[in-house]
Amino acid sequence: MRLGCISHALLIAEAIAARGLTLAGWVANRVDPDMLYPDENIATLKQRIDAPLLGVIPNLASRDAAHAADHLDIGLLTHSLQQQD
Repeated sequence: MRLGCISHALLIAEAIAARGLTLAGWVANRVDPDMLYPDENIATLKQRIDAPLLGVIPNLASRDAAHAADHLDIGLLTHSLQQQD
């Protein structure tokens, strides 16, 4: 989440839909710990993206994928995929 994140995320979601694909879920990544209004931006994206928010990864001191994955709800992803079948 940083400047331009709303525009970028909505354009990506639109491009996925335009190709006839399904967006199974999305992740908010708090890259910039000083970003203004991150919660409001996430709320806006939740309202406008027709896919579940799988998690919000905070700004982490160490760039460890396993630690980042602790902030994701993979159950939401599997549920979303099951709904498409």
